[in-house]
Amino acid sequence: MYHYNYTEFKNDTRQLAQRCRPFHADTIVGIARGGLMLSQALGYALNIRNIQSVRAESYDGTYQRDILNLHVNCDLSTSERVLIVDDIVDSGATLQLVLETLTARHPNILFKSATLFYKPTASLQSDFTLHEATQWITFFWERDFNS
Repeated sequence: MYHYNYTEFKNDTRQLAQRCRPFHADTIVGIARGGLMLSQALGYALNIRNIQSVRAESYDGTYQRDILNLHVNCDLSTSERVLIVDDIVDSGATLQLVLETLTARHPNILFKSATLFYKPTASLQSDFTLHEATQWITFFWERDFNS
């Protein structure tokens, strides 16, 4: 198990922002819960104020569900370029469902995705990412704020 700490997050967010900057996103959609911390930080780093979220439920603890639940309540009516953000692409199923759902609802918007970590075996990869996940990752926000 790998414990991902705040200092790594701060440095990685800066690096990921540099990779995302040429996309010129006007909106960030964070995938709750894992992608919310990163969405907020990227919003500051990229000077994007329009930050929204979708809620995807794909895990119960460390067990991945067979059926994904997706709750979308975003207002993308003024958006043209949307960056979808999550902490990790594991199987790729969550990212794929979010992209398919948002693209179907908003066919005139250009969507790209960003994550801190990826697994090379995922069915779909992020457009912008940093690290390969070679073991289970516990993020500081899970470890430090979990009751």
